[in-house]
Amino acid sequence: MPVRIRNTIVHTEDLFEEEDRVLDTPWRTAVVAAVIENPWYGTGTDGDLSAGLEIGEELGVHLAEALCAALGGPDQVQAYGKAAVVGLGGEVEHTSAIIHTPRFGKGARSVIGSTGLIYSTNSRGPAGAIITVPITHRDDDALRDYYMSFDIVPAESPAPDEIVIALAGATGPRPFARLGSRAQDKVAMDAEARMLEGATQ
Repeated sequence: MPVRIRNTIVHTEDLFEEEDRVLDTPWRTAVVAAVIENPWYGTGTDGDLSAGLEIGEELGVHLAEALCAALGGPDQVQAYGKAAVVGLGGEVEHTSAIIHTPRFGKGARSVIGSTGLIYSTNSRGPAGAIITVPITHRDDDALRDYYMSFDIVPAESPAPDEIVIALAGATGPRPFARLGSRAQDKVAMDAEARMLEGATQ
């Protein structure tokens, strides 16, 4: 089942300073979204959703290519995330059939050259619904300095028979990030627990 992309939305932002401190390199973020015809609109809650595999891979590639173009190339996509909103005439399950399959991630990662999971949100809403996209590091989701979320508001979508699929990214960690890796937190907490256990024996 070929996907029908009605339009693609691209939103980019360059941040030059934070708290009156100028960044050494501007921090670019982008959200790209494809507005597609919902292929399962009106098919009922027992409809076959297997076409989501093929659709997901196609959209993963399409959106990743658009994200790479917006951020300046695959190596500039240092963090990413995905989201989907189905129109009021569809089911949240329709979004899951597209973005919560191995094919969407495979398609996106094949373009970006990344290895990490692509974190996500999915929901149902009217035209103009806020779509919030969470992001994490492209290869290591323990790196908290890359945790962020971005919003996109497609003013005229999704219509009741549409789905909006979004992919967001950033060229680096949050400006002046300094929280490090949660993996190191666990090491420190385990060491503290062992120390406290020893003190009570």
